[in-house]
Amino acid sequence: MNTFYYQAPFTISSTKKCEVMKADGTTVGSVQRYFKSRLQRVIDSTIGGNNLFVSMKAMDPEGNAVIDAYTKIAMIKKPDYVLHFLSGEREGETFHARQINNIKLNAEFLIKNDQIEIISKRMMLDWVRFYENGKEIARWRSRAKEKYKTYIEIEQDASVQDPLFYAVLGQQLHFIGY
Repeated sequence: MNTFYYQAPFTISSTKKCEVMKADGTTVGSVQRYFKSRLQRVIDSTIGGNNLFVSMKAMDPEGNAVIDAYTKIAMIKKPDYVLHFLSGEREGETFHARQINNIKLNAEFLIKNDQIEIISKRMMLDWVRFYENGKEIARWRSRAKEKYKTYIEIEQDASVQDPLFYAVLGQQLHFIGY
């Protein structure tokens, strides 16, 4: 099992860059929320409850973009979360995530692309657990008691080994999301 951590921002509207590190303190990259314009940020904070425009990016240690993720808003149905790999071993791959239950506190999401299907399940005050073929492959947890220090654990047999993938999904779906 590979273990990673980062210090998440204190508010969901924050655009602070969060360095993702291995357990030994080596930086593997960073994640950051962003807005495409000032107007989008104002609308998000005044009308959208800080979760209308959920855009995240992940960068490698040199600052090169690895992942770009955003929310496709739909007026009638639940939003579609889109995550693009811009570089790395999964370059060009796109994942879509959609909530599959109707419970906000214990949300479950189906995250998939053409080859992989991952289910994320959150239990209140517990880890967000990611499952592939019914087997737990990763965990994500942000702890308020530790000023939102966030932990990621990835099993060796997970199809996606990139901790930035799980950091972006954790932030986008469970920290900021609906």
